Amino acid sequence: MERISSCLESLFVRRTTILCLIFYTNTLDNILLTSVVPIIPEVLMELDRIDDPDKNGNESIRPNLAITDKNISDSLSFTKQLLQESYKALDENSQVGLLLSSKALVQILANPCVGCLSERYGYHILLTVGTVLLLISSLVYACAGSFVSFLAGRLVHGIASAFTSIAALSILAELYSSDLERSKVMGVAMGGVAFGVVVGYPFGGFLYDYCGQSSPFLILSLFVIIDIVFQGCIICRSRAITIPGKYLQSSILTLLKDPFILITAGIIMFTTMAMSTLEPTIPIWIIDTMKAPKWQLGLVFLPDSIGYFIGTNFFGAVAKQIGRWICSLSCMLLLGFCLICIPFSTSVTQLMLPHFGIGLGLGIVDAALMPLLALLVDTRQMASYGTVYAVAQLSVCLAYGLGPLLGGQVVKRFGFPSLMWSLGGLLILTSPCAIVLRSVKTKEECMSLILDSEDEALVKEDTPQYNRLYTDD
Repeated sequence: MERISSCLESLFVRRTTILCLIFYTNTLDNILLTSVVPIIPEVLMELDRIDDPDKNGNESIRPNLAITDKNISDSLSFTKQLLQESYKALDENSQVGLLLSSKALVQILANPCVGCLSERYGYHILLTVGTVLLLISSLVYACAGSFVSFLAGRLVHGIASAFTSIAALSILAELYSSDLERSKVMGVAMGGVAFGVVVGYPFGGFLYDYCGQSSPFLILSLFVIIDIVFQGCIICRSRAITIPGKYLQSSILTLLKDPFILITAGIIMFTTMAMSTLEPTIPIWIIDTMKAPKWQLGLVFLPDSIGYFIGTNFFGAVAKQIGRWICSLSCMLLLGFCLICIPFSTSVTQLMLPHFGIGLGLGIVDAALMPLLALLVDTRQMASYGTVYAVAQLSVCLAYGLGPLLGGQVVKRFGFPSLMWSLGGLLILTSPCAIVLRSVKTKEECMSLILDSEDEALVKEDTPQYNRLYTDD
C-alpha cells in the first residue's frame, strides 16, 4: 500500500499529469460551449411553434390544383405560412445571439474577480471551483425547457469558464518558466479547446437529433464528475500548488496601460470575433438558404475545429521561431479573406474550406499570443499570471459578447453577407497592428540591459539550467 501511495503521489505531482488534466478540463468546457450551438436555434424555433396555435393548425393546409375561391384562399394561407417561417428564422438571430452572448457578458464581469482570487486562494483551487460550476451548468441545460432556463445555464457556464480558463493558463505559466516550453505546453492545453470544439458541435447535433435534448448534457455531466475527482487528488497530494500571496500583483488597469499587452489583447479579441459571430448566425442562414437537415448544423463547424486543433498543437513553437507578430499578421489576413468568401457558398460542402481557414488562423493566433502574455508579464510587469490571463479572457469574452449580439442585429437589418464582408474587412484593416509586437524583447535581451557582461557571465555559470531554458531564441 505504501508503494501504491508513493506511486500515486509521484503521478499527481508531475507536470505532465497536470497538463493532461488541464487538457481534459478545457475539452469538457468547450464541449459544453459548442454542443448547445446547434441545439438552441432549433429548440427556440420549436418553442415558438408550440406557442403559436396558428402554426399547429396550418399543417393540414395543402395546395390544390382545383381553382375555387376556397382553394385560392388556402393556397394563399399556405404561401403566407412559408413566408412567416422564413422571416421567423431571421428574427431568431436576435434571440439566439442574446442567449449565446450572455455567457461572455457574465464572464466579462467574473474575469477580474477571478484574477484577484487567484492570488489569494491559488490556481488549483480555482480550477476545481470552475469545474464544479461546469457540472451545475450542464445539469441546468439538461433540464432546460424555456429561454429563461437556457439563459440560467449559460450564465453559470460563463462564471465556470472564467475560473477554469484563467486558472489553467496560470498554472502552466508558473510550472513552465521557459518561453519555448510555454509555447509547446500552452499549445497542447489549447488543443483541448480545439478537441472540445471538434467533438462539441457534432456531439450536440447528433444526440439532440436522435436521443433528445437532455442526453448530451447528462453524458457530459458524468465526464465532469470524473474530472472533479482527479482534480481533488491533485489538490490533496501536490506540493506544487500556488502559494497564496507568493507574488505581488499588477492590476488589470496597469497591464492595459502596457501597449504590448493592449495590442495583444486586441488581436485576440478581433480574431475571436470571427468565430463568435459565425456561431449564432450561420446555422439559421444555412437553414434559410440551403434547407440543410439538422444534423449538418453540427458538422458545419467541424472544419473550424480541425483547423484550430492543428493551429494550436503544431504552430506554438513555430510561431516563436519565425516571429509571433508575423504569424498574427498573416492569420488576421487569412481570417478576413475566409469570412469574405463564406457568403458565396451555395452548399455545406463549399463552406468547409473557408471554415477550415478560420479555425487554422484562430488556432495559430492563440498558440502564438497566449505564451507571449506570460513573457510580457515576466519581462515588463510583476509576476501575476492570473491577472494577465484575466485580461486575455476579457478579450475573448468581449468577442463572444459583442459578436453574437451585434451580429444578430446586423443580419436582421442588412443580411448575413453584409455581416461577413464587413467583419472580414475589419480584420484586414486592423492586421497591421501586429507589427508593433515585433519590438517585444525576450528574457535574455531584458537581462542584458540590466546586467553587465561580467555579472551576466556569473549568472550563467551559477545556474547550469539557464542555457537549457533560455537559449531557444
